[in-house]
Amino acid sequence: MTADAYVVLVGDNAAALEALSRSNARRLAGAGWSRRVADPFIAVYAPSTSRLDIVAALDGHGAIIGEMFDHAGRPLSTAERGVMACRALDADRATDIVSSCWGRYVLIRRTSGDVAILRDPSGAVEAVTWRKDGVSVIAPNAPPALNCLMPDDLAIDWGSVKGLMRRSGGYRHELALSGFTPVASGALLSIGPAGVRSRQIWRPSEVYRTARDRRRPDLREVVDRAVQALAGDRNWVAEVSGGLDSAIVAGALSDHQRARVTHWVNHFVDDPEGDEREFARPVVERYGYRLTEVRRDGLTLSAPRLAESADSFRPPVNDLDTDYNDDIAARVQSSGAWGSLTGQGGDVVFFQMPTFLIAFDEVQERGLRARAEVLHGAARWTGQSLWPKTWLRARRAHHTLMSDRKHPWLDDLKGVPPAKAMQILGLVKGQAYQGGAVRSRHGPCVNPLLSQPVMEAGLAWSSVDLTWGGRDRYAARAAYADVIPPSIFNRRSKGELGAFYGEAVARNLDFLRNYLLDGELAGAGLLPQGLADDMTREALVWRGGFSRLLTLALTEAWLRRWQARIASSRV
Repeated sequence: MTADAYVVLVGDNAAALEALSRSNARRLAGAGWSRRVADPFIAVYAPSTSRLDIVAALDGHGAIIGEMFDHAGRPLSTAERGVMACRALDADRATDIVSSCWGRYVLIRRTSGDVAILRDPSGAVEAVTWRKDGVSVIAPNAPPALNCLMPDDLAIDWGSVKGLMRRSGGYRHELALSGFTPVASGALLSIGPAGVRSRQIWRPSEVYRTARDRRRPDLREVVDRAVQALAGDRNWVAEVSGGLDSAIVAGALSDHQRARVTHWVNHFVDDPEGDEREFARPVVERYGYRLTEVRRDGLTLSAPRLAESADSFRPPVNDLDTDYNDDIAARVQSSGAWGSLTGQGGDVVFFQMPTFLIAFDEVQERGLRARAEVLHGAARWTGQSLWPKTWLRARRAHHTLMSDRKHPWLDDLKGVPPAKAMQILGLVKGQAYQGGAVRSRHGPCVNPLLSQPVMEAGLAWSSVDLTWGGRDRYAARAAYADVIPPSIFNRRSKGELGAFYGEAVARNLDFLRNYLLDGELAGAGLLPQGLADDMTREALVWRGGFSRLLTLALTEAWLRRWQARIASSRV
């Protein structure tokens, strides 16, 4: 169970809701869940461990799960959210909400028998919906307490599982489970007796296209406001990797908020390339605090541990580093923190990726006014020439990268230049950071750099200006130059943990070999060809491939859990 657990039941009529609630109330109560909203047509349940704020509409026909802010970063009050949940929720209203508010929320509104669901563009709170006995059900995950509410047509979608294998476990929108419908980040979805309809209200491509008609946002102002709003007046465990993005989050907090951080955590390994303490220490020491340094010596891999995060609707790729997530969860619990803060997503929003496609963006955006220094800078950054072969090679690589579009954010890229499209694809993949993991068991993992305002700011800046002079995340560095330690500001490399993970996975090869080769994926013929030959210490330490094995193991655990649940529901 995670700190973002909830379940909403919306009846086609009052009798349907009452019947389903009555038959399942005792099971939910026995698992520690209580009814937070009790209206004739809508009920909201959550466990005692949930950190989500739940506000009912004043008229009893809606609810808001989570927190919302206005453009100034002011949290909307309970009364304001109660009024907002009272209003009709159509495409125009959803557009108005998304353009005037932001946060970590799901808004639910019953309208004429159907249910309208608006999920915030950041995707910070998951929402999946289905039908059960005349009731529409919405939840972010499916812990055992919700077994009684599972759809009658629940089944493994083996075609989608095959797609998961092809995409190496990266984030994808659709589910490999039939009977469920996911709500995309920034989408308005309606579900009811007549079926499902979905409309994408917020798209990164539209943010980019419309931004060219407006004044470019101030990165420092936007990031400070978002970080401080999300941090609020709470205690946190803050992750400090030694990289730029987590240093920016630390610098964006107010003095009062930094004083409420219970641990500034850095994980390191006994390898110079994986030990970034010398970069992380100055980040917190400049404010008078001490870095909590956690030495890593391996990974805990076992069937019970992998199963701990397998109740999600998707394979839990955000739980790839089991020991890291276990440590953060334990620190959140022991220190009484509300959750954990990270800098994840900043590499995409601020544009860390070295690519010659930036030259394409310059030409597409400026035409005959394209600047030669930008083209030469892109060539120097990527170690390539300006000969036509370089342009052709970059274009082919871009088409290959964008060919497998499996997310609504990628449906409309008209007018979006290649490097900016690459950034949008990175934001899609970054949705995995918002996914469930053991680290979120006792408190949510909050990623401020993936919040709606920060994503919109990064999309509004051209890839050229974000990386001016061939420097990754140049604009973000310049914006925070006064609070980032010089060692990080001038740094051009990143920590490398490949050897550590390769060795850690190699120590677990006996378990992984049995777990995978005798598992559900193998039985369905879905394991990659030649996998058994690649499962050697030498291959992992010297050629890599550890992330593929870990992803396969998490997918196997997820598949075993859902196969067992489906089998038990049919007994």
